[in-house]
Amino acid sequence: MDKYSSEKLKELFLNQIKNGEIVIGTGIGTSTYKMKRGSFKTKNHIKFFKHLSLRDSYENNYVYGDKNVSINVNVSENENIELTFGIQKEYNRFSIGFKTFNDEEIYGCGEQYVHLNLKNKNVPIWVSEHQQVSTILEKLIEMKIFGPKPERIISRNQFQTYYSAPVFTSSMNYAFYCDFDGYAKFHFNKDGIELRFRGAPKKITILTADSQLELIKKMCNLAGISPRVPSWTGDGAILAMQGGTEVLREKYKVAKEKGIKISGIWAQDWCGHVVTSFGYQVYWNWKVDDDLYKGLKEFIEELKADGVHFLGYINTFLKEDAPLYLEAKEKGYLVKRQDGEIYHIKSTTFDAGIVDLTNEEAYNWYKEIIKTNMISFGLDGWMADFGEYLPTDSVVKGGSAESLHNIWPTLWAKCSYDAIREMGREKDIFIFSRAAYSHTPKYTNSMWNGDQHVDFSDEYGMSSVIPATISMACSGCGVVHSDIGGYTTVMWMKRNTDLMLRWSQMNIFSPIYRTHEGNRPTDNVQFNNEDIIDKFSEYSNIFYELKEYRDDVLNEYYSDGVPVMRPLFLYYNDKESRVEKREYLFGRDILVAPILRENTTKRKVYIPEGEWIQFFTGIVYPSGTHEIEASPDMPLALYKNDSKYRNLFNEISNKHFKGDK
Repeated sequence: MDKYSSEKLKELFLNQIKNGEIVIGTGIGTSTYKMKRGSFKTKNHIKFFKHLSLRDSYENNYVYGDKNVSINVNVSENENIELTFGIQKEYNRFSIGFKTFNDEEIYGCGEQYVHLNLKNKNVPIWVSEHQQVSTILEKLIEMKIFGPKPERIISRNQFQTYYSAPVFTSSMNYAFYCDFDGYAKFHFNKDGIELRFRGAPKKITILTADSQLELIKKMCNLAGISPRVPSWTGDGAILAMQGGTEVLREKYKVAKEKGIKISGIWAQDWCGHVVTSFGYQVYWNWKVDDDLYKGLKEFIEELKADGVHFLGYINTFLKEDAPLYLEAKEKGYLVKRQDGEIYHIKSTTFDAGIVDLTNEEAYNWYKEIIKTNMISFGLDGWMADFGEYLPTDSVVKGGSAESLHNIWPTLWAKCSYDAIREMGREKDIFIFSRAAYSHTPKYTNSMWNGDQHVDFSDEYGMSSVIPATISMACSGCGVVHSDIGGYTTVMWMKRNTDLMLRWSQMNIFSPIYRTHEGNRPTDNVQFNNEDIIDKFSEYSNIFYELKEYRDDVLNEYYSDGVPVMRPLFLYYNDKESRVEKREYLFGRDILVAPILRENTTKRKVYIPEGEWIQFFTGIVYPSGTHEIEASPDMPLALYKNDSKYRNLFNEISNKHFKGDK
């Protein structure tokens, strides 16, 4: 595919604006939203809408419309093209369209689990819960009748995602970064794009580059580089454990005896638990449960003496009638309904209030809870969960809930990061977030891919992690990891040994190596099950042994903005690389092609230009598509023959899986 230079692309877009070839529209409308467990249904009611033609121009200002309805398009030409708009106040609908290319691929718009290439798709830009009860039930019924169908895609809500963003890149080396916080919908048509907004964008930046690599660097730097992950996260696995101090102590003892490399213990129920019909859930009251975790502070000190860090959990909610909920209620710190009562949400089975992060007093109060009950207590990190649930019909101090909904995850990530920064702990505390919008990454060490199902399914399971991570890279997010083994466990959908092995293998080649027990821990195979613990120990050691290379890859992100886990098309311009969504590059030198089907020991792997050596077998593969084998306990990854880390990779390969070579 022939590509234009960066300067030629800028000229093409500028000529469309100057010659009146862009499609500009404005109008008046109202919106309705319905939310259920973080999922939204919305309708756009248009009262008036009009497409406008170029009327006049002077210097870098272009007037579209007539004497009754007009929009000023102001163009700033620097390294990028920046568009700002003068729109009459009474108009709250806006659209802009450009001619583009019919043979391009489009990537991004946040975290996309189903489609990597968004060409010929209409993508809503709205932060929400990724999964719905109805789609889970539909999947379970089909599994019961027909058995697992990992390739099946439910047609509804394919773009519903925890991390949505009004940004995208094109395989033709241009990108759009829209500074807009409300609901939008992007239409990627055969030979053009149309961006529709419920409101007026503050600014639209058009980026151009001479390569995909330079384009993604620009995108990441515009979004904001994430705070550096603490060095200790690379020393081994962050092991998920729950159930109280003595349970943790025993599991930790076994893990050490088995030689697992451990960097952290993550106990999400540090503040207590609630057993519901959904499973074993965290008690949403952010203070240590002294009954369940008796002597936790002393245990944390024991872990630190071993070089192991303790992590917890927090979200934006407070469980109804929990102590902190009652305190927030008394102070008036919770999001309200229109009638002035507290707005309760239901995530699974119980009600909770939302802390109003736009209320400065409430924000500072929540920040102090983090500083006092978590950091000062001894926690070295936490999952900063949720952020998607702000209802549009709620009342918050900072303005319209509809206009604030998308930026809520950023406010939440910033609250955690502000607490860390004010305690002077930026270098050694690790937080990871689920929900995000455009600028969220600059306030969190790592995103994680959310609540995958405990299966291999392309839409919700292990297989969905790869397109999700690549699309995040194309949206400006550089550090991402997933729960090893997934999370959502329902009825007969349970984590088995094969899934746990394959997911553990894939995540060796990621920035963070962290397990999750899932919402029904006793139904799932865990890292310490007899038939997996020795293999998991080996994987954790491989992860640790790759630290020198991984640190180099991370440093490239922090200095230049190159994501850690990368699409093949960042370096290779062939068609296969541009559409491949089940493989990724870990850094530049490692190609990862996980086994993504149950009880399978081989898969077809597309190998780009050059010679690549399979880890742990030493087999050399040239460019092309090959069927490659990997035994049930062997990761499937390859490294470049000419890598400067070839000796390190050879050493790791020679040390592990000798019986399989």
